[in-house]
Amino acid sequence: MDVEYKPRFSFEITEEQRLRANTCFPTYGLRKAIFGKILDDVCKLIETHGGMAIGIMMSERVKIKDIIPAMKEVETYKKTKPKKGA
Repeated sequence: MDVEYKPRFSFEITEEQRLRANTCFPTYGLRKAIFGKILDDVCKLIETHGGMAIGIMMSERVKIKDIIPAMKEVETYKKTKPKKGA
């Protein structure tokens, strides 16, 4: 029997999250499609911005939908801020 390995990613959620997710994503295919894209986006943010992106997400002061614009503001500031000693 030739069974192809398919990696999984799992973590605990609350019962409320499970119920909401089952309503929002009623099929496995939709869950896989949505959460695969979210995982790719979050990994890209962390690869690009490291601990800063993790800190912003964990602070809960910025919502996920606002992270990319917030990171662009940080990048713009880093490029335009005056150099020390100049």
